[in-house]
Amino acid sequence: MPFNINNFKSTFERLGGPARTNLFEVTMTRPSWMRNTTDEDKGLFDERTFTMFCSKIDMPGVSVNTTTYDYVGQTAKTIPGGLVHPGPIKATFICDSDHHTMRFFHFWMRHVINYSAAGGMHSEYNDMLRYEVGFRDDYSCDLEIKHYSTDSRPGSYYSTTLQKAYPKSVSGVSLDWAGGEQFMTLEVEFVFDDYQFSADKAGHTGSRSTRGAGLLDLLGDVAGFVDTVRGTIKSGRPTSIRDAVNKLQRIGNSLDNVSSSIPSNNDNGT
Repeated sequence: MPFNINNFKSTFERLGGPARTNLFEVTMTRPSWMRNTTDEDKGLFDERTFTMFCSKIDMPGVSVNTTTYDYVGQTAKTIPGGLVHPGPIKATFICDSDHHTMRFFHFWMRHVINYSAAGGMHSEYNDMLRYEVGFRDDYSCDLEIKHYSTDSRPGSYYSTTLQKAYPKSVSGVSLDWAGGEQFMTLEVEFVFDDYQFSADKAGHTGSRSTRGAGLLDLLGDVAGFVDTVRGTIKSGRPTSIRDAVNKLQRIGNSLDNVSSSIPSNNDNGT
């Protein structure tokens, strides 16, 4: 079938037209350290400014680790083996002339690790010595990257959420007399624990998610049986027939627990 430009245009129009890279925004949840500080420390940069001043950011992709298997008499096959973490994510922020952008990200980095020598080598800042790492829950937050559709579907977007994200690096800036009216920007790399896309359907917890619990129960019952036998031996020889019966009963009950944790094969062999 020959290429038809009208069919191509009508198909694109039916799907909303070409996507535009500039129709995006980035939002952040407020990390714990921002709730416990003042504007005098971090400057006037906040969640709203974060969204407005982010001029560029990468949306993560999905990639898998693969292994190549060679078979005798066959072509090699590539087998997926695991998921590749997509981070770090790079973002660009416009810097203001009063340096609130730089102040904010430097302050954030100092909650990740106290890099500064201000106050002396052995001084503490926020209960952290120099080079001491902070608590993850204090400096991490969620970032949501939204890419909006064109005018065909106002307010519609596709998004990805980066969970427990925090800045890994904050770039230096190049100052230049020949720069003229060029805006100064700051490059920030974010790392994160996990991520998800808005099109991902929620999964459910099935029987396969708990298949390791049986082994843990069995190991716990075996440990309990060993403790019971050890305690019975340490208690010495029975002082009476009744005492002997009680000791044997305790060991028997513990052994029954172990036996009940071991799955038995049914007639179908499963």
